[in-house]
Amino acid sequence: MTETELHLEVDIGAQRMRLFEGGSLLHEYHIATASNGPGELNGSECTPRGHHIIRAKVGSDAAINSIFIGRRQTGEIFSEAMRVQHPKRDWILTRILWLSGKEPGRNRLGQVDTMRRYIYIHGCPDAD
Repeated sequence: MTETELHLEVDIGAQRMRLFEGGSLLHEYHIATASNGPGELNGSECTPRGHHIIRAKVGSDAAINSIFIGRRQTGEIFSEAMRVQHPKRDWILTRILWLSGKEPGRNRLGQVDTMRRYIYIHGCPDAD
C-alpha cells in the first residue's frame, strides 16, 4: 500500500467503517452489516470477511437517496412515506460499491465468491 492509497476497514462487531489514506484516518462511519453476522458461504446472507477490492461503482451521478433495485436507479427518491408503502423493500440508496474478494477459497471463487453474491457497500436510510 502506498502512502496516498485509500482503503476501508470494516469492523463488524463495532458496526463501524473507517476510511484511511495511507495510515491516516480520514473518516469514520456508522454502518449496518448483515443481520446474519459474518460469513462467506453463498446463500448465507452474511457479511463476508477478508480483503476485497471495489470491482464496480454504480450511481456516481445519482442524487442523494436515489433508490436502486438490481443495481439500476428506479427514478425514485427515498422518503419515510415510501418505507410505509414498501415495508419489505431492501433499501439500497445513493451509491453502490460492488465488492470482489481477493482471497481464493475464502471470499473469491466457488461457493464463497463475494462478487457473485452481489455484496455491496451502499447507502441506506439513516434509521437503518
